[in-house]
Amino acid sequence: MKRKIYLFFIDILATLFAAVLALFVRFGFNFQEMNKYNDFILVYLIISAVVYIFNGNYNIIWRYATPKDFLLIFRGTFVSYIGILTFLHFYKSIILPRSVGMITFLGSFVLIVITRLFYQYFVFNTRKGNKKVVIVGAGDAGVMIAREIQNSGYGKIVFFLDDDPLKIGRSILGIKVEGPISRIMEFVKKYGVDEVIIAIPSATGDQIRAILKNIDLEIVNVKVLPHINELLRDEVKLEDIRDLSLEDIIGRKPVKVNLEKIGKYLKDKIIMITGAGGSIGSELCRQIAVQEPKMLILLGRGENSIYEINEELSLKFENLKTVRVIADVENKEWMEEIFKKYKPEIIFHAAAHKHVPLMEENPYEAIRVNVFGTLNLVKLSCKYNIERFIFISTDKAVNPISFMGLSKRIAELYILSNSDNCTTKFGVVRFGNVLGSRGSVLWKFKKQIEQNQPITITDPKMKRYFMSIPEAVSLVLEAGAFLENKKLFVLDMGEQIPVENVARSLAKLMGKSNIEIKYIGIRPGEKLYEELFYPYEKPKNSHHLKIFDVEYNLASSRKEIEEKSRELLEFLKTGKIDEAISIAKEIVPEFKYKKEV
Repeated sequence: MKRKIYLFFIDILATLFAAVLALFVRFGFNFQEMNKYNDFILVYLIISAVVYIFNGNYNIIWRYATPKDFLLIFRGTFVSYIGILTFLHFYKSIILPRSVGMITFLGSFVLIVITRLFYQYFVFNTRKGNKKVVIVGAGDAGVMIAREIQNSGYGKIVFFLDDDPLKIGRSILGIKVEGPISRIMEFVKKYGVDEVIIAIPSATGDQIRAILKNIDLEIVNVKVLPHINELLRDEVKLEDIRDLSLEDIIGRKPVKVNLEKIGKYLKDKIIMITGAGGSIGSELCRQIAVQEPKMLILLGRGENSIYEINEELSLKFENLKTVRVIADVENKEWMEEIFKKYKPEIIFHAAAHKHVPLMEENPYEAIRVNVFGTLNLVKLSCKYNIERFIFISTDKAVNPISFMGLSKRIAELYILSNSDNCTTKFGVVRFGNVLGSRGSVLWKFKKQIEQNQPITITDPKMKRYFMSIPEAVSLVLEAGAFLENKKLFVLDMGEQIPVENVARSLAKLMGKSNIEIKYIGIRPGEKLYEELFYPYEKPKNSHHLKIFDVEYNLASSRKEIEEKSRELLEFLKTGKIDEAISIAKEIVPEFKYKKEV
């Protein structure tokens, strides 16, 4: 309220000064003549005061003012001018020279605008941080980010950098545009830049990598705006800026999905996400939240991760209703109570043990959670008429040599096998490694790099499929939109990338491109390369270029798979590993135990 009162008196003083100035311009220092217009000044100030208040001058947050807001000032001063002319038309005792009225109108507008510009300049220059920032890309997104930085005090923008010759050498928001982008390090060193923000959300992976080739990551920090397909709003905000990621360097082309179809089956639905605190589960939460579900059930065993994703969602989506459920999917009785209480309509099952060597040491736990947790959810989905059930699988389920891969394959088989009296549409989405997944080898590499230790790689020939988490989740949601019962979808992972290349890219990202690499040999349960399909599976093109619709032929029934899986679990529980391997091969004939590989 104080701010509004201060601004009101400043505007009245500016208008008074403009009126007096107009009289000086017209009459010079003839004070006797000027005194005849004291009534004019008083009436003009009264009219202006009323107009300024009702015009909305004091509802604007001037720190974020745009040209549109300054037009509001023009409207107020112009209406005041029209108001005094109307008054003088009926109150004929004052004969006002036209120049006095016009100069008062224009002068008051200019002076009020100057006070606002001075306020903006004062705010921008007193709130600037010490960080020197360069924005690569002087387009709409770059300008939006520049305004956000100016308003927030995030840092001082030293210059824009762009390849457009029509922009180079000119200024935007008072900030010079330098170029071309290939000279970036020359400018960084010249101006002592601390941070580079790549603000080109429409850029392809190749374009981003071309820019990064010109940047020495050991000298300057780099941040980027997400690709336009990943932004959750039309306007770019400061919180959209993120650290440079591994996928930016390795390069995965952003995918386009049918948001209309996705929104149609998710909007106003009660959706349960198991493993909601994990890498895939939390990204499912973020992307589903955009589609305005009726409620999100965040289910997981780790209380900290469930708490964190719920806090994140509550900040970004104020109207989103969430329920936090701490539960083990293998606990059938408790899961049934959850189904009864919250009545989910769609389930995304991402909860699983995923660490291959760790599950080799704990095979009982791999089968207990990954197999029987899935069995419980499938049975409850049929019992409570869940609309859709989407299971997140892995390429390690193909010709498995680990208990983790075996467990995921058994879960696939159970979901895809024949069953009676079930209205639920079941689907499996299989894909390879995702960049940044918790517990992945990249986390180990990151710690080794941070501690200046050699990066340990199992074998120089080892290759893996890699996909960004947002990309994988977008395709999972797309697959769910076109789900028919017992569908197997496999995502197009592109080419397998040598793990050594990924490690070196990560080291470059962290500014330590010359780090040593050591080879330690393949760990239990690992392959040199992964596979996406069994020989008898026939991938076909689907509605999306990045999703394969796979034909398969399974003879086993759910009852048979469950019975044999219980035998397998019992053998593992009692430590009878040979018997466990034997029964595992009856369920998954392609399973090869690590000793046999």
